[in-house]
Parts: sequence; C-alpha cells; structure tokens
Amino acid sequence: MTFPTLNWRDHLAENLRLAMPLIVGQLATIGIWTSDVLAMGQIDSDSLAAGALATRYFQPIFFLAIGISLAVGPLIAQGLGAGDDRQIRRSFRQGMIIAFTLGMLTIPLLFVAEPVLITLGQDPELSRLTKPFLFWTSFGLPFMFLTFVLRQFLISYQRPMPQVIAMLIALAVNVGLNEILSKGAGPIPAMGLGGIALGTSIVYFLLCVGLIGYIANSSPFRESKPFQRLWLMDWDITFRVLKIGVPIGLTIVAETGMFIAAALLIGLYGTASLAAISIANQIAAVAFMIPISMAQAGMVRIGNYAGAEDRQNLFKSATATMTLALSACTLTMIILLIWPDAMIRMFIQPSDSLFADVQALAIPMLLLTALFQIPDGVQSVALAILRGINDTKIPGIIAIGCFWITGVGAGAIAGFTLGMGPIGVWGGVTFGLFVASGVLTIRMRKAMRRIKDGGQILMA
Repeated sequence: MTFPTLNWRDHLAENLRLAMPLIVGQLATIGIWTSDVLAMGQIDSDSLAAGALATRYFQPIFFLAIGISLAVGPLIAQGLGAGDDRQIRRSFRQGMIIAFTLGMLTIPLLFVAEPVLITLGQDPELSRLTKPFLFWTSFGLPFMFLTFVLRQFLISYQRPMPQVIAMLIALAVNVGLNEILSKGAGPIPAMGLGGIALGTSIVYFLLCVGLIGYIANSSPFRESKPFQRLWLMDWDITFRVLKIGVPIGLTIVAETGMFIAAALLIGLYGTASLAAISIANQIAAVAFMIPISMAQAGMVRIGNYAGAEDRQNLFKSATATMTLALSACTLTMIILLIWPDAMIRMFIQPSDSLFADVQALAIPMLLLTALFQIPDGVQSVALAILRGINDTKIPGIIAIGCFWITGVGAGAIAGFTLGMGPIGVWGGVTFGLFVASGVLTIRMRKAMRRIKDGGQILMA
C-alpha cells in the first residue's frame, strides 16, 4: 500500500484521532480493575490489602499475555500496510490460540497462592483472604487473555470504537456486579472479595463473546475470514508471534514486576502500608493509560508505515507520538501534585480505623507518582515505537535491567538498608523509571536514525 506524505501537523492530528478512543477504552479497562479496588475498600482495609495482594500475585502472567497480544497488533498492522491478507489472518488466529492456552495454563497457579505468598513473607491472614478472590478469578482468565487479542485486531485496523464501546459497557456491568455479588442482593448471598472476582470473570466472558460476534459479522473484518480453520496450527507464525511477543511481555512484566515487587516489599511493613501502596499503584495505573494509549496508537501507525516501507511518514509519526505523550504526562503530573488527598479518599473511608496511617503513607507515595509521570510516559512511547518495527529483544533486556537492578535494587536499599521505609521503596521505583526512559530513548533515536538514513526497517 502507499500512503500520502503527511506534514507534522497532520501526523499529530492522525495520532490523536486514533489515540483518543484508545484512551477511553484503556481507561474503561483499568476502570474495571479500579472499580474492583474501590469495592474492596468499601468492605474494609483488610479486604483492600488482601485484594491487592491477590491481584499482584497473578499480574506477571496477566502482563505477559498483554505483551503477546501486543505482538499480534504490529504484525496485523504490517500486513495491512503491505496488503497481505494471509499475514493478517494467520497472525490473528495464532494470537488467539496462544492467548487462550496461556490462560488455561495459568489457572492451576492460582490454587497454590496462599503457601507461595506466605513463603514470600506476606501476612498469613491476608494470604488466606486471597483464596476466594483467586478461585473466582480463575474462571475468567482464558477469556480475559483472549479479549486482549480481539481488541488488538480491531485497533490494528484503526477502527477502535467498537472495542471502546464494548469496554464502556463492560465497565458499567462490572460496577453493578460488584455491588450485587460483594454485598448480596435478594437471594444472592454476600460473597465479599470472591464476589468481586466473580463479577470480573463474568464481564470478561461476555466481552469476549461479544467481540468475537462483532468481528465475525462486521465489515471489513469478516471479509478476511478471521475465524476460518481456527483449529489449525501455523507454527511459523506462532514462533514469529512468540519471538516478538515474549520480549514485549517480559518487558511489561519487568516494569509491572517492579511495581509488584515494590508492593510486596512494602507489604512487609504491615496492612496500612499495603493498603497505601495499593492506592498509589492504582492511581499510577490509571494515569498510565493515557500515554500507553498514545503509544499504542503510534505503534499501529508505525506498523502500517513499516509494512509499506514508508520511511518519511514513519519517522514523523514517531515524533508526533512522543510529543503528544509528553504533553499528556505533564498534565497528569500537575493533577497528581495538586489533589493527592482527594484521590486517597476515593479508595478508603475516613471512618476506617487505619485511615490516618494509610493517608500518611499514601500522600508522599502519590507525590513520587507525580514525579515519575513524564519518564514513565517517555519509556512507554520509546518501547511502542520500537515494537512497531519489531525491535523487541534488546529493549526488553534494557527494561529488565533498568526496572529490576536499578528500580527494585535502589528501592530495597533505600527502604531497608537506609531505613526510609515504604517511601524509600517507592522512591526506588521512581529512580528506575528515570533510568529506563533515558536508555530506551537512546535506543529509539538510533533506530530512527538508521531508518531515516535508508537502513533496515523491520528487525524480525
């Protein structure tokens, strides 16, 4: 395919046009998790801490699944740019098979969470409270992972609105199910944490079925016969998806793993600390949805241009993506600096016995969260640009080193060796993000210079 050569203003507009519905969709996605956290906090602070602990337990595999689905997106986008319907169909089919299989393989791990968490030094009572949450979560995991691939398919066509509408409906249903299943209604008993997890599993099952039905019956998606011969394995494209997707997944796991490790380390300081980091983590995750959506939009457009070997538009689109993300991250940083206390009160009631202790820890954590908004946005966009040209292996190694050696290492030293406590651990996360943003930006600039000078575009 050939694309018209756009100027800088047009690229900014096109990236923003695709990014805006993605932002709404991503906010709805994180809104499902946020509504779960809000429902946990309305039970009590112990439930909030236990729910956060349970979520952190399975999140590494959750984010690995997201990473693999993100590999499907650029492959489909490149296929669209090259006019290769076969690549589009094969990439989508194998992505679905991998995602569903990973979901099924994850289920047994949820049933051994309690002894694993206790071995990691977590509070035995909080570890026990995670059991019903993880039990009901297990029913929805395969459909949750499959949904990631279905959404990538729609986004790669630069037609994100169907999945945005679906996510908004799913969010509304999730809020209602949380209220009914956690507190009980009529003949339905109050299930507490288990009810919150069951509601989310139901939502993702319905979302998965709905997106499959839409793709199978709507143009232009149905013309490629995306579900034709679904049972057949295509090992070449499977290995290609894994070759690109596993490094992406490990990169995401490295970053989110840094946050999870920080939460587990902070959890050693007690229930108030774990509740505080749960609030800071959730607010950081919500804020991150804006730059990651812009990054995802840029990745799709860069994938289109890479498939068409359009170097000039590729370079301009990458620059436009970074510009938009920096602007958005500056705004979220200002908001977090101005209203930290109001945000904390959304998650825990002032009448809670631990409110004062949680607030005293959560406010400085949110101030640090504000400080890492810009570096977090920069590293996410740099990674997305590199993913658009299939450059995932070396960036993955860079991310793992920066997030774990620098971020977790610095946090452990600050928190425990220097005696700075939970705030020191969270400060290490901030430091890790600053280092990652610098190193990944260097990698991205070298790749863009190579492409602009006529070098190889696609790395895998």
